[in-house]
Amino acid sequence: MAKHTFTRYGLSGIFFTLLGPGIFWLAYPAGPFLALVIAEASCHVLRYLSFRHLVFPRGHGFHVSVPRYIVAAIPTTLTNIVMVAIFSNLLGRTTLTLLIALLSVSVGFLWSRFVYKQPRISPPGS
Repeated sequence: MAKHTFTRYGLSGIFFTLLGPGIFWLAYPAGPFLALVIAEASCHVLRYLSFRHLVFPRGHGFHVSVPRYIVAAIPTTLTNIVMVAIFSNLLGRTTLTLLIALLSVSVGFLWSRFVYKQPRISPPGS
């Protein structure tokens, strides 16, 4: 990965690491599961668009597609659902938000790194 791409990836990671939990925390009064849906949906749409157009633009050796992005997002989304299901009745809003953020960063970084290092499989005839 080129240094410039790595910098954009890192800055994007920092931004979305703060944005997702921030949205979850702000939406929490509507209920923890609704807050999670709002945070996950908004962050993943914005993150996909930023990956596609800013972090890994076409022609720089990477291609971000919807299916690959979904595969990359599944582990963090599932982790967040499990964490809310287990801990929403046990932890306060801020503690739960911090726990989700910490686990999302860990799982998301490791899984995304693995997924985006895999070679792209082109459909026949492309």
